[in-house]
Amino acid sequence: MEEYSSTLHSTGMTYWTHIGASLGYTVIAEMPAPQNGPYAFAGDDVRNDSVWLAPERWDAAVLVEFERYRGQADEDKLLSKIENLLLAYHRWCQRPTALILCYWTKGLASLPNHDRLRRRVKEGFQTAAKETVHGSVTCRVAFFQAVLQETGDGLWKLAQLIERGVR
Repeated sequence: MEEYSSTLHSTGMTYWTHIGASLGYTVIAEMPAPQNGPYAFAGDDVRNDSVWLAPERWDAAVLVEFERYRGQADEDKLLSKIENLLLAYHRWCQRPTALILCYWTKGLASLPNHDRLRRRVKEGFQTAAKETVHGSVTCRVAFFQAVLQETGDGLWKLAQLIERGVR
């Protein structure tokens, strides 16, 4: 099953990378955030699943994370992905205009607490090493749910991509 999850994760990263490229961005999957600004060395290594670079410059415009969600037990996992996005946002010197968290589910699962996730972006957090990472009130946060459906032959396909709580 773990190999299956890795395949789905790679597929989701490719999907978001394709969307960004089709919108005119230069897009890189698994791109490390630069070690810039006051958060250059805060937290762990920061990589985003998909980074959309503005066509006229080499700056991130959109940062994307794609993660499995099985219900409330996975809420903290999504919270850590939001923290990763926020830390990357700061390392890109607050240039990204949007952070996207897309979570995939098998069927329509219960939804995560989008307000809690959004508050983390606005209020910031503390790293495991007790480093304060400030929030952002200007960066747009978007949530999407990728609903997978079994095809009957043991495979899964993307049935829906639902916009959840975009502000």
